[in-house]
Amino acid sequence: MPACRSWGPVCDRVLISVSQPPVSPPPSYEELAAENAELKSVLSQALTRIAELEARLGMTSKNSGKPPSSDGLAKPAPKSLRKKSGRGPGRPKGQPGTTLRQVEDPDHEVTHEPGLCCGCGAGLQDADLAGVERRQVFDLPPLHLEVTEHRLVSRRCGCGTVTKAPAPAGVDAPVQYGPRLAGIGVYLLHGQFLSTARTVAALADLFGVVVAAGTVVSWTRRIAKAVAATLDVVRARLRTAAVVHFDETGLRVAGKLHWMHSSSTGTDVLLTVHPRRGTKGMDAAGVLPGFTGVAVHDAWAPYDTYKKATHALCNAHAVRELVYVVDTAPTPVAALAGQAIDAMVAIKDLLDAARRNGIAANTEEIGTQQHLLRSALVLARTATKTRGTKLERKHNALFGRMLTRWDDYQRCVTNTAVPWDNNAAEQTIRMPKLRTKVSGCLRTLTGAEEFAAIRSYITTRAPA
Repeated sequence: MPACRSWGPVCDRVLISVSQPPVSPPPSYEELAAENAELKSVLSQALTRIAELEARLGMTSKNSGKPPSSDGLAKPAPKSLRKKSGRGPGRPKGQPGTTLRQVEDPDHEVTHEPGLCCGCGAGLQDADLAGVERRQVFDLPPLHLEVTEHRLVSRRCGCGTVTKAPAPAGVDAPVQYGPRLAGIGVYLLHGQFLSTARTVAALADLFGVVVAAGTVVSWTRRIAKAVAATLDVVRARLRTAAVVHFDETGLRVAGKLHWMHSSSTGTDVLLTVHPRRGTKGMDAAGVLPGFTGVAVHDAWAPYDTYKKATHALCNAHAVRELVYVVDTAPTPVAALAGQAIDAMVAIKDLLDAARRNGIAANTEEIGTQQHLLRSALVLARTATKTRGTKLERKHNALFGRMLTRWDDYQRCVTNTAVPWDNNAAEQTIRMPKLRTKVSGCLRTLTGAEEFAAIRSYITTRAPA
C-alpha cells in the first residue's frame, strides 16, 4: 500500500498531461460559404492585378509610346507591319541617282608627260601630241588657319584732331577667332552632338588649334542670339502653314524634367524648351495659338484645346496601341484589333502608292478597308463594354476614341496634303534626344534654349 501511495502524484500528472482539450464544433455551411466567397474575391483581385502587371511588362517601343532605349538588352526582334514591295535591293527604277561628274573648269591642273616610248624606248620630249586623257580628283585643300590682320590707321588732321579708321563688323578684340571657325565648332557641338570636350579635340585634330571649352560656350551664345531673328521668321511661316506637325518630348534641364516642343513642316522647324508639357509650353512656343491650318499630332489632350485648328491624329500611334491590344487582350478582342491594324496599314499602302504614281487614290478600295476598320472597332468596343478590369477599360477607351475621332484619324484620306502618320515630328524630335544621350542633361535653361534655337536653325532649310 505505501508503494501505491507513492505513485499517486505521478499518476495524477500523467492523467492531466494526456487529457484532451475540448473539441470546437465544426464550421457551419454558411461560414464555409462566406469564407469561400471571400477567397474567390481575393483570388479574382490577385489575378486581375497579375494580368495588369504582365500587360505592363509586355509594353515595349513596338506596342506603346515607350522609347526604344527602354527595351534594354531584351528588346524584341523587329516586326514590321509593312508588306513586301516585290522590288529588289538597290535604287528603284526611274529614281534619279547621284554620280560624281567632271567639271569643265578645275581649280588646279597638273600635266603628266610620258618619259620614254613603250615601243622602242626613244625619248618623247619633241614628239607629236596624240591625245590627252582627263582625270579629276575631288578633295579638300590642306586645312590650316589663316590669320588676317586688320590695321586701323589713325590720321592727324591739320586742325590737330586724330581720327582712327573704324574696325570691320565683328572685329572687336586685338585677338579673336573668326566666324567660320566658330560656326564649325557650334555645328560639331549641336549639329553632330559632340560633347564640348570632343568638340575641342576635333577642332585641334582638324585645324591644329587648341580652343578652350569656354570659347565654345561663348560661340554658342553668340550664334544663338544671332539666329533669333531667323526663328521669328520661321515661327511666322509655321503659323500660316497649311499643315504643321507637332510633338513634345522630355528633356532634363538643370536636374529637373523640362519639355522640348516641336513644330515643323517640310522646310521649317521650331524647337522650344519649357518647364511644362501642356498648353503653357505650347503657348510659349507661339505657333498653336491662332493657328488655323491642319495640326498633325498624337492624341495628347492639350492639343485639342486649340479649336481654331483642324486636327489630324497620327495613325502610327494608334497602330502601336492596337498592337498592345493584340499582345494583351483575349483572343476575340485581339483578333478584332489585328483586323483593324491590317485595314489601317492597307489604307496607308493605297495612299502611298497613289502619291508615288501621281494619281488619285482608289476610293472604292479605301472605302472597303475603312469599312473593315470601323466594323472591327465597333465589335471590339462592344466586346469590352463591361470594362471589368483596368486593362479592359484601357482597351475600350482606345476603341471608343478611334470611333469618336474617326474624321481626325481619316484626315489623310480626305486631305491629300495630310500624311498618314506624324513621323515628320518624330524625326525632328529624335535628333535632339541624342543630345541628352551624349550629355545626360543640359545644365541650365538658357543653355537648353540656345541648343533649341541652333537646332531649329540647322534643321530649317530654304523652300525649294
